[in-house]
Amino acid sequence: MSSDSNGASQQAQDGTSKYPHGTTPAPTSHQERAACPLYTAIAVIDGRWKPMILQRLGSRPLGFGQLQRAMPRVTAKVLREQLRQMQADGLVSRQQLVPARLGVRYRVTAYGRTLHPVFTTLMQWGVRHLARAGAQYGTMVKPPVNRDDR
Repeated sequence: MSSDSNGASQQAQDGTSKYPHGTTPAPTSHQERAACPLYTAIAVIDGRWKPMILQRLGSRPLGFGQLQRAMPRVTAKVLREQLRQMQADGLVSRQQLVPARLGVRYRVTAYGRTLHPVFTTLMQWGVRHLARAGAQYGTMVKPPVNRDDR
C-alpha cells in the first residue's frame, strides 16, 4: 500500500494490471462470440449476398460484371465488399486475366466448396421452418427496398 498526497491509502497494482494475482475479468460477450466456432462460422457466411454469390459461382467461374448481372439488385460496392471478405476467408479466389482489359474471374475455392453440405442442411431446415404453423410471425427475410418507390 502507498499513500497519496492527502494521506489516503491506495491499493498497489501488480505491474500494469488492475487485477490482483489470480483474478481476471469475465470475457465480454463479444470476446466469447469471437472465440466460438459456431459464431465464427455464421459470421463467415453472414452477408446478404454471400450465399447467392457462392451459388452463382458454384457452376462456373464468373467475371465481376457477369456476377453483377446474375444478381441485378446488388450494387457494385456491396458486391465488391462481399467478394473481398470471401477472398479473405478463403472461400473465393480472384484471377486477374491477361491482358488486364479482359478483367478478372472469381471462382469458389476447394475450401469454399466445403460449405456446400452446410448450405444444403440450412436450406432443408429453412424449408421445414417456413412450412411450420405460425412461421409468418417469426423471423422472415425482408424484401429489398425499391429505390424507385421512394
